[in-house]
Amino acid sequence: MASGADESGDDMVVGRTNTSEDRTLLLAINGENAPDGYGEDFVLNVSTDGDKVLVSTPRGVDGIHAKGTVSFPTGGAIGTIPAGNGVIAQGLNGAVGYVHGSARDRTLENSVGAGLLGVGGTAAAGVFGTGVNGVVGYEQATSRDLAFEAAQRAGVLGRGETGVSGDGANGAGVFGRGLPGVQGQSDAGAGVLATGQTGVVASGNDGPGVLASSSTEQAGVLKSARMAQLWLVPIRIEDPRSLDRSNAGELLATVWADREERGIDITSLWFCKVGGDPQQANWVKLA
Repeated sequence: MASGADESGDDMVVGRTNTSEDRTLLLAINGENAPDGYGEDFVLNVSTDGDKVLVSTPRGVDGIHAKGTVSFPTGGAIGTIPAGNGVIAQGLNGAVGYVHGSARDRTLENSVGAGLLGVGGTAAAGVFGTGVNGVVGYEQATSRDLAFEAAQRAGVLGRGETGVSGDGANGAGVFGRGLPGVQGQSDAGAGVLATGQTGVVASGNDGPGVLASSSTEQAGVLKSARMAQLWLVPIRIEDPRSLDRSNAGELLATVWADREERGIDITSLWFCKVGGDPQQANWVKLA
């Protein structure tokens, strides 16, 4: 049985391990037998017959495995040789990947122009990353900051004039779930800046919808040009005694049909002076 190549210049043998002291280049050219130009849109195609092949162990067969060198010291003048990459790809898109269920979309490929283009499906991610940070992205003019990356431990980490930007076509531009769902921090400015028909929409399940605090200024500043600065949507109860528990400092708006006004709904404003259960709490009616 034939063995593979042992050195540069030997013929490569399929199904065998081939070694070489020099690089191997496969270069597509326009030859004499192809007067109308190159006949295909690829240089090398690696696949399995009918996309299926029986194996001796229960696992799939990958098209290509590529592994670069690891970093190692030489002990000489060169010093430490850095690690190499598994795959380097360059083109309109550097690398394009599709899950099995997705058909190739050349229009999409031609319109993107990305270092990495990933196309998933209804139940598969286009691009998936895992690590200290799952995916790290930098705006082109922003220098890399390794200390920043090491300190974050995020699913998606972005840095630039805008760190992460999201534009929702039929839903949220950015959705966050966690403790908290979304966190904003700024050393000189707003921690979170929101604009829109409604700037911020927040809801809480087992806690407040919005929690704001400040060490030196007001926790909240409300400003409006042509409407009231604050709207307390009234709760339909007769008075605060219907609440399970109260906290000192709370403001409450209630609405109830006033008997003296022939059943017309009347809104009232209350302030809690002493918190506690309905027997302990002390509410003062302001209006």
